[in-house]
Amino acid sequence: MKSLLIKSAIASTVVLYLATFTRPVMAASFTISIEDAGKQIANYSNLDSYSYHVQNFDASTLKTGYSATGFQWTGVGSYTNTLIVDKNVYGGAGGTGKYFDVDSKISGNDKDGKPNQTFSTLTLATEQKYFGLWWSAGDANNVLEFYSKGNLVEKITTADVASYIGKLANSGGYKGNPNLQKDNNTTEPYAFINFYDVAGTFDQVKFTNIGGTGFESDNHTVATGYKSITGNVIRAVPESSSVLGVFAIGFVGATSVLTRGVKKKSVLQLS
Repeated sequence: MKSLLIKSAIASTVVLYLATFTRPVMAASFTISIEDAGKQIANYSNLDSYSYHVQNFDASTLKTGYSATGFQWTGVGSYTNTLIVDKNVYGGAGGTGKYFDVDSKISGNDKDGKPNQTFSTLTLATEQKYFGLWWSAGDANNVLEFYSKGNLVEKITTADVASYIGKLANSGGYKGNPNLQKDNNTTEPYAFINFYDVAGTFDQVKFTNIGGTGFESDNHTVATGYKSITGNVIRAVPESSSVLGVFAIGFVGATSVLTRGVKKKSVLQLS
């Protein structure tokens, strides 16, 4: 009996260790929120002041057009396979400057006739817990993915975003470019989205456009820490939920062994 309990405790400890220090693929660890309609930047006061960085793509060193090699985000990481576009109805936070895009029509084709760009990546120098972006002119072809050490840990599409926005009280306020008074593309959503990795970290963000449209975004914001969840929460993941679940598994396992031991002892006494 004692031996069985010891073995169960050891097994539970091993499971707890593995669940705590490894990340299963697509673990539910992200809380996602959307800022109020019209807002195009992150809530900077909520992010650790020493760790957050913003990329608005407006630097004079960033030229418009497609680049296979991308560019360095000083002190943060690097972008590859990039497309920078001047502001228009589809993007450009604040109605000024430039924005980030994934668009095979604009990037053109390679020597074999294949699209130069169907995706772009942001590889981070250090693990991060927060990412935010102004997701403009969203369409069903846009896909955003987060990776940690090569493992996919979160994936969201514009279809998901549109569904979430549809449930908000002011859902109509997100339709159309808020920087334009007319001809502002009212058929597509524009929103600043926050991604909080409450149960882990990520080191790469991948932007994919699976069709012949564009995946426009701006004001990419990363942070290694945050103070609280802000914005309209559209999907919540409790902090520590995965660890609590493992503790429960371990407890049930130990209890099961104990119960079996008690029942076995009773049977032996009756026989």
